[in-house]
Amino acid sequence: MNKKFNFITLLTCLLVGNIVNATESTDNLPELVSAEWNNTTQIGQTRFSRFGIHIYDASFWSLTDYIGTEKTNKATALSIQYARNIKADKLLSNTYKQWKRLGFLDKYPVNQWLTELKNIWPNVKPGDRLVFVSNKDGINKFYSNDKKLGSINDTRFSSAFLDIWLSPNAKFQKHRKELLGETL
Repeated sequence: MNKKFNFITLLTCLLVGNIVNATESTDNLPELVSAEWNNTTQIGQTRFSRFGIHIYDASFWSLTDYIGTEKTNKATALSIQYARNIKADKLLSNTYKQWKRLGFLDKYPVNQWLTELKNIWPNVKPGDRLVFVSNKDGINKFYSNDKKLGSINDTRFSSAFLDIWLSPNAKFQKHRKELLGETL
């Protein structure tokens, strides 16, 4: 009886925690990112949970500048707001696993990128946001909340990194479709 009560209590706490976290917004990019662009448009968003535990909320953005009526300097952004404490080493390990799953280990300089990411990514805690911005010139920047963390200057990195979430071969197709604004 006591084990059943503990399980129900745990389940209730998880559900209430998810309801409270659902009010946190990924509707805006951090000021440091949005200040660089005249027009930011959210394409889609998703909530990632495993076994009922909220891990993060993600949103995918189109960024453009306007000169007169002409769009210039198009870019994309992926924003991830974390709901859990996650060490940078775990983020790196998960990134490696997804690149391996996608068959990128022989196609791209994955180990070089992971070394660079190790110097860029911090440990995250609930409420922290990592934002990846890539422009058409292949400049790839990472931000945390309202601070620039660093960049990877390899034109191939953007597609390899975003493919973790957006590739037709991405592991979590429901989240892919939500990020791309597709109906389920």
